[in-house]
Amino acid sequence: MKTVAEHPPRPAGQNGAMGEFTKMIRDAAPSIEALVPAEPAAVLGRHVARRRQDDFRSGPVAQQALRELPGLTAERLLGALELGVARLDLTAPDELVAPLPRTGQSGFFSYLEASGQSAMTTPMTLVEATHRGVSDLVLGHVRALLPDLPDLTAVTGDEAAIAARRGAAHLAVAVAVSRAVLNAVGTPVAKDVAAVIGIALGVTAEVLPEVPMPPAYERALLEKRRAEYRGGSWHTHVPVFDHEFLLVEELSLTRPDFTATGLAAPVGTGFAVRTGIASGQVPVAVNVLLEAPRELRPEMWDEVVEISYTAVNGDARLGHGATAPWPGEFRARVCASGRDEDDERYELTIWPAPAAEASVLKKTDRVGHLLRGEPAPPVVVRPEAPHRRLAAELGVAATVTVVTNAAVDDVVDEFDEDAIALEADGGVLVVELNDYRGSQPEVLERLSRGGRAASHFWNVNRLTRLSFARDGHLVDAREVLDEPWHDVDPEVGAALEGLSFTDWRHLDAKGITAVVRFTGAVIDQDEVLDAVGELRQ
Repeated sequence: MKTVAEHPPRPAGQNGAMGEFTKMIRDAAPSIEALVPAEPAAVLGRHVARRRQDDFRSGPVAQQALRELPGLTAERLLGALELGVARLDLTAPDELVAPLPRTGQSGFFSYLEASGQSAMTTPMTLVEATHRGVSDLVLGHVRALLPDLPDLTAVTGDEAAIAARRGAAHLAVAVAVSRAVLNAVGTPVAKDVAAVIGIALGVTAEVLPEVPMPPAYERALLEKRRAEYRGGSWHTHVPVFDHEFLLVEELSLTRPDFTATGLAAPVGTGFAVRTGIASGQVPVAVNVLLEAPRELRPEMWDEVVEISYTAVNGDARLGHGATAPWPGEFRARVCASGRDEDDERYELTIWPAPAAEASVLKKTDRVGHLLRGEPAPPVVVRPEAPHRRLAAELGVAATVTVVTNAAVDDVVDEFDEDAIALEADGGVLVVELNDYRGSQPEVLERLSRGGRAASHFWNVNRLTRLSFARDGHLVDAREVLDEPWHDVDPEVGAALEGLSFTDWRHLDAKGITAVVRFTGAVIDQDEVLDAVGELRQ
């Protein structure tokens, strides 16, 4: 069965009952609107979420919609309107309340709940119980008036002012309609001011998502975002097509020219970044600043360039974040690593700055050299590359220990029972997940009595420990990020050769590589990962 709200009244001619009613509401609304405080009115005016259609939610539409509003906002509006609404002398024409059943015919009490939101819930419930369909009737009349009331086409101001006007004006119309309809019903329960305001609030919450924002709101909201913007940082994965990804406001047919930098180029309303892979996804970190960045860590990257581009509107999106929400000239620093190795990642740093020539701050990868038309450097195979897979599969917390001149049975006694101990070519390998006994000096000293022992530990907080022991003595042990590796034992130095810990890429693979070099062992990664997989199951 359709409700009154789903069949709103059709406006009659201006001389008919609906015409009289429209004039009454138009005349009354301004005085009601003047009673509505700006802050809760703005909260109401920003309400655009449609009512949830949950099966367990009972009661008429207005009562359900009222639950969507913040409780404190509804209470503040009730308090602000109570006295003024009590003095309102509005009565709808009899024809406009004729669809309601006569008092005593509803038999509706079991349908309603008298608990819920604030002091308005019980009065609303009693009104519906006595006059079934009255809330839907108010909703129907408000919907019938919406093409004409309220008229907000000329509203101006900042975002808060426009939102407050939208909320207050629509609430004023709904309050006037609710008061007039309930006065026409005429019973004491129908004249309860809390019921009048509660129905009006629920009706307003129901209709506002159907009503467009005033024309000036979008611009005002943008100005608010611009005034409040303080920059942002985020990480995301972006799709790559035809060896590039884009940070633009709108797609264009213009092709970027990477010959100047070998990495990034302005295009349309943003810029493009040249990748090593042809398609797929790459990880990207983005920093949007309000001024030029203070420092650069070039050791972290293979290629670093800066370019200028012009934003038409601003607010270009990449993943779940966006650039500054205003137009103008911007500078972008683009950092890339791993383009030669199918192990790519990128960082974009963007800030407002006058247009300037593109510059290349670091250039070491082959992709960039070839794009710039320069002789390509030789292929570099990083010493930690063979152990990247193992480090990645072990996850965010583990310890890898290698012991020479020892049997597995002699080694496992030093570790907890869930440690994985395997024979390796040249020693015994022990892997601990989320544990660190292999990094303890006394353990390494005991394990190295017959030869050597070394371990690399890391955890989710990015704490690490790279340790070396020989002939029962700890030779060296350090946090790889904090302490420089100078003046070390010659054999430790040989194990660390070519491993840069100031470059944070693949730190754990580097630590495992140093352990393997110091002990001379060879790790069968497939065997280790199979054992790790069985343990995790």
